[in-house]
Amino acid sequence: MAEIHVSVPHYKFFNMARMSYTHTAINSNPATANLDGGILREPVLWKLLLLIGILYLVWSEKLAIVLDLAPTAAAERLQSDEGQKVKASLLPDFFAKPGVRKKQLPKAQVTLPYGTEGNYRFVIDPGYAQRNGVPVGDVSVAMTECENYVSRFAPVAVAEMRKFGIPASIVLAQGLLESDAGASKLARNTNNHFGMKCFSNRCKKGHCVNFSDDSHKDFFVKFGNVWSSYRAHSKFLKNSRRYAQLFQLDATDYRGWARGLARAGYATDKKYGEKLIALIQNLHLHQYDQQ
Repeated sequence: MAEIHVSVPHYKFFNMARMSYTHTAINSNPATANLDGGILREPVLWKLLLLIGILYLVWSEKLAIVLDLAPTAAAERLQSDEGQKVKASLLPDFFAKPGVRKKQLPKAQVTLPYGTEGNYRFVIDPGYAQRNGVPVGDVSVAMTECENYVSRFAPVAVAEMRKFGIPASIVLAQGLLESDAGASKLARNTNNHFGMKCFSNRCKKGHCVNFSDDSHKDFFVKFGNVWSSYRAHSKFLKNSRRYAQLFQLDATDYRGWARGLARAGYATDKKYGEKLIALIQNLHLHQYDQQ
């Protein structure tokens, strides 16, 4: 990004040299400019076009202007050892690009016991790595997996929200938690990201799989793709009386949804609701509820 540095001593700021401009044009004057391009030769219009060009470059962050209104000695004190400078924005905040700034919420944390596995553990419990001596490299890899999962499936979650009324933040948090950001054995082998179980005794071969024992309660639905898993999850919540009251909540009330899912028995984990809230706040998933 190009940068222009303008140094203007304060005692000369109001005594800047005046610039004069002499305009001559054949058979033309400011009041009688021809329409065949003559109007573009007017000095005021050229200055206006130049100003518009500069404002565009600044707004698009292709140009930065640094104003230094202090005398030389003071300017040196404003610079840190790393050579950083104080920059002044020429445009007000309402020209800022939408979506650049994220609403910051306080870090949520659910203390997890030693030995907890999963990529999500460092998001749900930000202090887990330090307490248990987990290498920084391992934490970085796990966090990247979680962030990549969100980037990949956020559009799907938003689409499900618009069709079924389930907050996108809840859909993403459940999918990430249940599938360990897509890394669990169930997610990798069946595309099942929500732990959707099969309770039918007449399902076709290949419809579901079992990973633990011969009890049909532990058979999980096998999907052809992850999107089908998301759609099945949405239909399950929408068509179940157990979760009907949740659809009376505001679409942005992810806390109410998270705790409601836990109370309704979506999972046996007593901390399930708080884990969803921690994922949503620490990964800023609530921003997708506004789309």
